[in-house]
Amino acid sequence: MIRDNIDFLDASSERECTFYNDYLLKNIRSASLKNLRGNSQAERIKKLNEELENLINKKRAPQNFATQMRTAFKASQLPSNYFRWIDKKDERLCNWAWCYLKSTTKKSETESEQDPTKENPFLLLSGKAFNTERSNAADRHMDILDAFYHGEADTQQQQDLLEELKAKWQEIRFNETIVNWLEGNNPSQWVWAWSYLQNITQRPLKQAWIPTTEAEKKAAVIATIDLSDNVDRKALIIDKMKKAWSQKKFREKSSGRKPYSISMTLNTKQKLNALAEEKNMKINEMVEYLVRNEYKKRDSNE
Repeated sequence: MIRDNIDFLDASSERECTFYNDYLLKNIRSASLKNLRGNSQAERIKKLNEELENLINKKRAPQNFATQMRTAFKASQLPSNYFRWIDKKDERLCNWAWCYLKSTTKKSETESEQDPTKENPFLLLSGKAFNTERSNAADRHMDILDAFYHGEADTQQQQDLLEELKAKWQEIRFNETIVNWLEGNNPSQWVWAWSYLQNITQRPLKQAWIPTTEAEKKAAVIATIDLSDNVDRKALIIDKMKKAWSQKKFREKSSGRKPYSISMTLNTKQKLNALAEEKNMKINEMVEYLVRNEYKKRDSNE
């Protein structure tokens, strides 16, 4: 046995598994279809590797045949130029496409049990590609490609789905109201806008993802708005949000207060919360209280 020297195959889809079986049978005469049968994808891949190992041990298949099969499958995939319009440098596009495909590759309760792909052909793509939460557009771009390459859609179906996705994006991309409104260097506005969307209780918009940074909150606000199919409701929400932000700035200007964004460790934040609770103060009041006291000490020491 030379098991340790044999390269084993794996398959992300039934399409890939079927390709390997057909390729083996077509190129290795000694390969047996009977030995490749199984009741599940995992079982068929196991049988395929066992058959390939047996053929290699008997010198009826080259040692590197698994690599050859993988290369052949990769060559059969839809060429990368078809995906060129999904520019990985276009953060807005990548974020929207990732969110849109994440939702459309999940079977809904209303879809037919027999063949749900007839009602929603995006189910032919791999939903597993979106199982991991991402924090940047580059990773989301890779997930989008994986959804196509690791799914059950053949090359023609992938082309059709890409065209449908592109047409959908064309309806969205030219509406830049939310993009133009969000200021380029105002993290406090991004955080406020994200919070505003979360506080919509009547007919809330579908959340894009849960952001963890200020920059991601800006991106998530744009993606959440882009994901809305109701153009009128989208415009209404943006209009109300802009007015609420203007009112907030006016109140702050009138009170002589301005929002400031500061970063701190989790431990420091917990201590600040505890101090504010002890003195029955809000966080901003506690910060002002501490600064004033420290400043008084400074004056008294001079």
